[in-house]
Amino acid sequence: MKKKRFDWRHIPLLIAVAVSIGPLILLFSNALKPRNEFQKNPFGLPSRIEFSNLLEAWQKGEYGQAFLNSTIVGVSTIIIICISAGLAAYALSKLNFKGSNAIMGFLLFVLSIPMGLFLVPLFFIWKNLGLMDSLFGLILIYSAIFLPFNIFLLRSFFVAIPNELIDSAKVDGCSELQVIYRIILPLASPAFLTVVLLVGLWTWNEFFFANAFLQSEELKTVATKYLVFTGRFTADWTMLSAAGVITILPITVIFLFLQRQFIEGIAEGSVKG
Repeated sequence: MKKKRFDWRHIPLLIAVAVSIGPLILLFSNALKPRNEFQKNPFGLPSRIEFSNLLEAWQKGEYGQAFLNSTIVGVSTIIIICISAGLAAYALSKLNFKGSNAIMGFLLFVLSIPMGLFLVPLFFIWKNLGLMDSLFGLILIYSAIFLPFNIFLLRSFFVAIPNELIDSAKVDGCSELQVIYRIILPLASPAFLTVVLLVGLWTWNEFFFANAFLQSEELKTVATKYLVFTGRFTADWTMLSAAGVITILPITVIFLFLQRQFIEGIAEGSVKG
């Protein structure tokens, strides 16, 4: 039995893994390190584990309410986008109507515009509508921002679904909504799972609009709560690291859990297709 020799082509992959995982290892190490140890050796492993840092960061940042706010915003945005993007993608992929190409071009144009350009007009519009400093106002902004991309994503999947299935369902008496519910939704479940993963990750990590449109502390999301641990001239790096772990750990675990289901769904969908 021959021994496998080390392939030099693996070196770039090892470097990429080190660059990706290295900062996470350093973040977790500093989060669990005593404060006096961080000043002496910020890049070394802790001599003892201090789980109290995570508890202190949780209490100082009031992460319980922040987690609830981020969950409400994320789940609401996911529901709105799955329904709106699903209906729009079905219409643009399966219904031949006049102006569909113009709509696709408009969505592509919107995707090319930096979202920061909408901040000032949105601020005045939301202020006049009374939507400032409210989770509902932030949900509407997120839904509008993330909708065009997800329409393209779902449409690209819907196009691959044979039209014969839809035609046969209509012959059996199904309406358009029944076709979506009974035919499109089961076949496109991997695509909708991808939308859930992407939108959930985006809303959890989004900082720019959340920081601009939410002023009340009780309405702050997880991403904006990170500012609690930063000062104008000084920063508690141990607490910053602990807060970073608290911020990324839940969404990372959920993402890894759903990613496995996503891969299985892709395999099942390819067999059914």
